[in-house]
Amino acid sequence: MHFLKKNIFGIVIVSFIVLTSIYLSKVLAVNNVLLSSAFLCVFIGLLVGNIFSFKEKIDPFIDFSLKKLLRIGIALLGLSLSLNELLSYGSTAIILVVINIIIAFLIIIFLCKLFKIPRKLGYLITMGTCICGVTAVIATSSIIKSDKTETSYAVGIVTLFGIIAVFLYPYLANHFFHSSSDLAGIFLGTAIHDTAQVSAAGVIYSELFSSEEALNSAMTTKLLRNSFLVVLIPLIAYLYTKDENINVKKSIKNFFPFFVLAFIILALVRTMGDFVFDGTNEVFYWEEFIVQSKKLSIYLILFAMVALGLQTNIKSIFNLGIKPLLIGFAASASVGVLSVLYLLFLVPQMVN
Repeated sequence: MHFLKKNIFGIVIVSFIVLTSIYLSKVLAVNNVLLSSAFLCVFIGLLVGNIFSFKEKIDPFIDFSLKKLLRIGIALLGLSLSLNELLSYGSTAIILVVINIIIAFLIIIFLCKLFKIPRKLGYLITMGTCICGVTAVIATSSIIKSDKTETSYAVGIVTLFGIIAVFLYPYLANHFFHSSSDLAGIFLGTAIHDTAQVSAAGVIYSELFSSEEALNSAMTTKLLRNSFLVVLIPLIAYLYTKDENINVKKSIKNFFPFFVLAFIILALVRTMGDFVFDGTNEVFYWEEFIVQSKKLSIYLILFAMVALGLQTNIKSIFNLGIKPLLIGFAASASVGVLSVLYLLFLVPQMVN
């Protein structure tokens, strides 16, 4: 009851935008205008959040949507794919994830030296671009003790180019990988920064091009990237603060995305359920359970998409200055280009 009373205004606003987006998407589709409900959720959220001044009233529910509802929605997506699919997407993406981390790191460090940008900011942008967006930025800032300005810069850069990618990359994915939904999803999962942003792009692609496989592969790839925090947090602690007393175990515990494990467990449940109920009278109920779980996960993700738009302050992002923006653009572009080249030329067996 206390939760409802505290968040009632945010619940009403976000729910209204979600329902409006779904309705508009259907109306536009009748008139042959393809805009997914996820796209409209982010876009309308951006408009409302930057035009009206009631953000403080809805901040608690925005935070709840991005931290709780999104993670539950992503975990439930695990029921949409079998363990074999999970392993297949992961094995294709893991080399690309490692390549992106190494190349983007080298590019950003070079540009930071060229533009005389603080090394700490370079680390933050690298982690935000290559691993898991804002979460990686905050985790890294706690290790290298960056100041609030540097952290805000990195968060703003990740948010800006991630939002641009949400609107643009689903169409690029279809252009390059229209014959392979798996590769389209892997591209979205490697080239877009934040987990919420990948979720948005995956749902947009899934709705526009009728491809559940792309959404599954996008989220599997993104969760694989997120798990690299376990490796990179200790590495950064060693490289940057090896002479200081840093509690690495505490940092990993605070920032490791445990919903990755829930996603894997539910994929295992799906695999076991398919085996157990195959050919039985209960298979209909099992399949209906999977369908309804998928619908619930999409609705939870749509709530997070609205929250993503509402929390994005466009004015503050463009006050960052030209040099950090150029570095952010270079990082985002390099990750995107590398992802396309790798998937087009190094994984040709998956492209028809």
